[in-house]
Amino acid sequence: MVQDQVVLVDSIVDLIVGSGNSVTNSRRRIIAEIVRKDGLFTSEEITKDLPNIGRATVYRTIKLLYELGKICRINIVDDHSYYALSSSDHHHHTICKKCNKIEEINLSGLEKSIRKYEKDLSGELVSHNLELYIICQDCS
Repeated sequence: MVQDQVVLVDSIVDLIVGSGNSVTNSRRRIIAEIVRKDGLFTSEEITKDLPNIGRATVYRTIKLLYELGKICRINIVDDHSYYALSSSDHHHHTICKKCNKIEEINLSGLEKSIRKYEKDLSGELVSHNLELYIICQDCS
């Protein structure tokens, strides 16, 4: 693991501890594996890559990281949930229909529009998700 990855793992551990949750050795190994992947992953892949850690521990750790905003969930057309480290607060994604390459995009104008219309909703907006399906430049 390179120095930047170690720093990232430590910052995620600090966030978890700061949120009042504990960080076991298993949880630290899961975080390190996610950071090492540096891209999309599934909970099943993490479970397979860390066979000595229980599936429930993997799922709970991924759920916690999602709730803390450190990873984002991406639902690709094959109906599988993929995850990726989140590099910013709230963002959206483009997904190439040919190669499945995913990129984060910041649509601040859209965020402002959503907040503007929030008062018109019949309930409290707690979250939203947007994926734009494209043919990327590499595939076109």
